[in-house]
Amino acid sequence: MTLAIILVTLLSLIILLLLYCLLGNRQYWKQFNVKGPEPSALFGNYKDVILRRVTSFDFHEKIYNSHPNEKVVGLYRFNTPVLLLRDLDIVQQVSIRDFDSFVNRGIEFGDKLSTNLGSSCDNTWRLLRTRFSPIFTSGKLKNMLHLVERCGDQLLEHLDATIPSSIECDVVNITKRYAIMSISACVFGIDRDMTKPDEKLEEVNKMIFTQYQALELFYVCPELLKKMHFNALPKKISEYFIRLVDEVINKQRNGVPSNRKDFMDLLLEMKNMTELKGGKKNDGDEITVLPVTDEVIAAQAMVFHGAGMESSATTLAFALHELAKNQDVQEKLFQEIKQQVFEKNNGELSLETLKQLTYMSQVFDETLRMYPIIDLQRKVSASSVQIPGTDITLKRDDYIFVPIRGIHYDEKYYPDPYKFDPERFSPENVKSRHPCAFLPFGLGPRHCIGARFATVQNRLFLVKFLSHYKVEPPAVTKKFTYNPMKITLAATDGVPLKITRRNIS
Repeated sequence: MTLAIILVTLLSLIILLLLYCLLGNRQYWKQFNVKGPEPSALFGNYKDVILRRVTSFDFHEKIYNSHPNEKVVGLYRFNTPVLLLRDLDIVQQVSIRDFDSFVNRGIEFGDKLSTNLGSSCDNTWRLLRTRFSPIFTSGKLKNMLHLVERCGDQLLEHLDATIPSSIECDVVNITKRYAIMSISACVFGIDRDMTKPDEKLEEVNKMIFTQYQALELFYVCPELLKKMHFNALPKKISEYFIRLVDEVINKQRNGVPSNRKDFMDLLLEMKNMTELKGGKKNDGDEITVLPVTDEVIAAQAMVFHGAGMESSATTLAFALHELAKNQDVQEKLFQEIKQQVFEKNNGELSLETLKQLTYMSQVFDETLRMYPIIDLQRKVSASSVQIPGTDITLKRDDYIFVPIRGIHYDEKYYPDPYKFDPERFSPENVKSRHPCAFLPFGLGPRHCIGARFATVQNRLFLVKFLSHYKVEPPAVTKKFTYNPMKITLAATDGVPLKITRRNIS
């Protein structure tokens, strides 16, 4: 009888603890008079997102549009309060002026590759960011340009050999091959065969960008998971990159930089320092020391691969989709390529030549406005901090979400937002908008460090591709639906287009 009572008591305590984890904090935003939709009993406001019925892109845009008069909106993901920012002045304050209070992103992975630039926190992130920022200087990018251009040339050779005068296909298959080749060449020093896809890499790529249900646990009991070193990602991901980096560093390069001048050479230079040391932000702070191990190197390589491959492939596919729909834009862009690259520079590509493609820059910016690859900026408060212009005081580790697509489709900033119009990004129009109205690469010190590399990678692809091929809508067109199982924006049925060879001399 005593044992039964003990078991019932323990079960009751477990149920109460579970209910507290799932239902606690549901009055959190009411104390600040923050408006928001009423949460459900179990999932809060995120039931359809958590069950992968809708994408988080669609959900956050809907919330953004349904509260047009609010600066912020209060939400709950399970029991976790989430503050959605709508006011761009507040976005600017949080992302730039008060950055030190919102330096972290709130999800840490307890695996061997957790010390990476994407998910690391506090001084570890500052140390890595300081070290890696010089990797993306113009000089470093210039040294890698020939690697990217060679991938573009190999892509054209492959297309010329496999595509007849005209064909309908999913262009994601083309842009993804190019992105994988260029990232492999520039990050790992691996020259991949365009005609032979790497099945293991394909499997790992799919894993990296899948929405795992286990990730939702970070919104229920984050501190417990951190203490348990809980890892929500498949072990195959870390195993693949650790093995790949070991192959490149220890077997192909014998632990010393080569003459390729790629990212792996730069990472090897860092490894030879044996450890990284950061300065003290305040007098009482301890100096951050990070031993540079193969796992630390593999962690950075994984981030560079993931961010550079998927985002570029998807952006290029959506850009081609809009160029096919807007033939006048495509023709104007083709004429700019013809004039700036072939007539003015004899077909020779350099960083300077790519910078001269100003209309191409506008085309890409408008593509990223309409198809932001990442749904939102996620931040957590590092300490008690007041949100400017409100009566809201956040406690440590409270979540803030900046809904990128909601902002990008707001008619206040972009009239007729569903129209593809590169002129929105003419110098005059950019100056007239709020600086935080365009957020494809994030904002502030924690913006995407690889944005400049992505710009080079993407522009070079369009120069190569559009100088040989023209794109048109497929015979049967239908509106995109987006895959709720993907972390990044992805069309469920791909991006089908008609590709036709250009008659060029």
